[in-house]
Amino acid sequence: MLKDIPDTASIRYLPLSSFSSPVVRADDILNIVIQTLDMQANSILNQGNLPVSSGAVAGSTTNQVLISGYLVNKTGYIHMPYIGNIHVAGMTSEQVRDTITSKISFYFKDPVVNVRFANFKVSVLGEVKNPSTFLIPNEKPTVLDALGLAGDLTIYGRRDNIMLIREGEGRKEVTRLNLDNSKTVSSPYFYLRPGDVIYVEASASKVESTDAYRNRNIAILTAILTLATVVASRFLFK
Repeated sequence: MLKDIPDTASIRYLPLSSFSSPVVRADDILNIVIQTLDMQANSILNQGNLPVSSGAVAGSTTNQVLISGYLVNKTGYIHMPYIGNIHVAGMTSEQVRDTITSKISFYFKDPVVNVRFANFKVSVLGEVKNPSTFLIPNEKPTVLDALGLAGDLTIYGRRDNIMLIREGEGRKEVTRLNLDNSKTVSSPYFYLRPGDVIYVEASASKVESTDAYRNRNIAILTAILTLATVVASRFLFK
């Protein structure tokens, strides 16, 4: 990985890609925890973090996993106790936190509000040791983080041509990353977004060996069928 960096004791500093916080979209799940001096009110304020069924995630024993949080509806709103409806679509988690803090401060003094994405999921497929969908607890994961969760590439995975698929505003973006090149850390796709899919392609040697194995099986099956046909014809016309 990053083969263009010389193997010396000197330190080389690489420019990182500029990071922009992900914004809330419809169907996102936000985990919102509010703490005030009123313990009874805390239980009411936080009861909205109800379990929401989500897709399969690595480490779960079933096809579904329950994620605790507020589900953003199709129009971009969540509904919270005391506050009511809040439009959160298009906001970062920090902006949602500031908005909720401002509104809840009308009812409680010095509230502490924490907001994070509960459904930050990334799928890693192809030539990795543990292909799956991973639920990531932070909002700043990189391609390397996701590959690490998947157990790294197999010996057949192509590090120089990793595909990343990202869903934008009504469209899908597809790009390729070269982990052998240090410029990858400066790519705008180095930091992941919720729903990103990483696909690691197989090397040419793996494809060739697979094709050879398939052709061998076809040849064996053809020979068996031919032999069976000859034997059957001899019995029929004997």
